[in-house]
Amino acid sequence: ECLDSVCAQTFKNIEIIVVDDFSTDNSIDLVSSYRDNRVKLIRLEKNSGAQVARNRGIIEAKGEWIAFNDSDDLWEKDKLEIQTKELEKINFNKDTVIHSNCFCLDKNNSNFWEWKLPIIERDSYTSLLEKSSPMFQALLTSKKALLEIGLLDENVPSYQEWDTSIRLAKKCKFIHIEKPLFTYIFHDGETISKNHKRDIEGYLYIINKFKKELQEYNFYEKHINQLSKRANSFSLFQEAEEILKMI
Repeated sequence: ECLDSVCAQTFKNIEIIVVDDFSTDNSIDLVSSYRDNRVKLIRLEKNSGAQVARNRGIIEAKGEWIAFNDSDDLWEKDKLEIQTKELEKINFNKDTVIHSNCFCLDKNNSNFWEWKLPIIERDSYTSLLEKSSPMFQALLTSKKALLEIGLLDENVPSYQEWDTSIRLAKKCKFIHIEKPLFTYIFHDGETISKNHKRDIEGYLYIINKFKKELQEYNFYEKHINQLSKRANSFSLFQEAEEILKMI
């Protein structure tokens, strides 16, 4: 379904790179069965994580613009067409990041709703230090910008798009499209977003990585308090206590 949603884009001039992170299911056979000559399969030699896979795709890409999708999510058919029209308005300025709202679908109960993410446009760097917003599935930016920030940080346990967005915001202008451009799928099975300990580790990684900037804008203590409350909500009481000691 994911790959179908990418192949069905109304904007046709795309290269579709599938990076297989040493999967143990039938992903290789499924991707290999596609007769669309735009689809290129890369298999990693060992399971290395989402950021390593994304970086490999960025490096291998021949195009000037990079868009991301996760294997369990679906692009709206006009996603790239809408984003490309926004780029046309600014003469394809490569110091640009485009993101959007999304639909959410819970496959366990068929609930479907729109997620209106925080609008990140003006003063995007300060806004992103205060709160996370863009998701990788909507993100579109230039290969040039990604290379200039040194690609994606492969050590971030979670909140990976938050880290990437903060770093891009130091040099790029953000455009927020309020129309949902992809569907985020909730389902059974292991995902980063459902691993509570990894969630806390990722948030803490962001706080430590950007501590100086967060302190400069008076966001540091706010994040420490939020993270401690989050750890408590996950019944990670010892972690919550340790986090508060960081203030």
